[in-house]
Amino acid sequence: MDNKNQLLYDFIIDHCTELTDTWIQSKHAAKGTVYAPDAPEKVKERLRKQNKKFIHTIAAVFITPDKESIYEPIKKWASEVANDRVESNTQISDIISQFKQFRQIYWEKISEFTLSDTANITPKDIWEWSYLFHFAFDTLIEEFVSLYTQVLNKNLSAQKEMILELSSPIITLTNKISILPLIGEIDTQRAKFILESTLMQCQEKKVDYLVIDLSGVPIVDTMVANQIFLVVSSVNLLGVTCLITGIRPEVAQTAVQLGIDFSAIPTFSTLQKALSYLHFEDTTIS
Repeated sequence: MDNKNQLLYDFIIDHCTELTDTWIQSKHAAKGTVYAPDAPEKVKERLRKQNKKFIHTIAAVFITPDKESIYEPIKKWASEVANDRVESNTQISDIISQFKQFRQIYWEKISEFTLSDTANITPKDIWEWSYLFHFAFDTLIEEFVSLYTQVLNKNLSAQKEMILELSSPIITLTNKISILPLIGEIDTQRAKFILESTLMQCQEKKVDYLVIDLSGVPIVDTMVANQIFLVVSSVNLLGVTCLITGIRPEVAQTAVQLGIDFSAIPTFSTLQKALSYLHFEDTTIS
């Protein structure tokens, strides 16, 4: 049986390029994806290298006595390709479709070997090869999907954090006065980030006066108001005086209905009035 397995392995490796070319020529995918027929040649070459390594990784299951040792090559291939597919913005549905297509191509080549008369192949051999092949294939797909999801979520988290950071910048006007313009809806996660980011930026920039502009915030509910008060009280501990501008009429009306009191914080209808209050044009401030 070991000799037959070695013959099968050698047969697959000998036809590695043929298997890859068959897949490259027959794959169907939408334009703009790495699998598209009109993909750049350098992308196709990368796919060829990855696919050949994939063929070797699966074929190794036929000649590996200890099946546990097949996991490391599978994890290595899955990790490399998962990162590559995430970077190329390839959808998981497109990837699974290609796995499905190549599984058929690969198994057909194995079936071709089983029809040869040179190895005295029995039905038991075919059954065992089928089991090993599909076990390795399914294990690789499972590992790939897991790693792809991890990499994708990590990237999405990093992108979201970057968006949050860009959406909560403190703009320095002078060495004493800065503005925190808030735009868009504020949920719990963003509110927490605004607090942490504001404290850090105020400390780094040595801010004395921070003008929080709410003109771009469509809704100020109890949660948002509480977070604003938390920001104000927290930066006050750093010696920063806060002012609030841009509370729109509908927001003010909602605040009153909710019992939210901004009277303890200097508030102004416009940013210009707040800056005038701080004598922004007075060089003694700057």
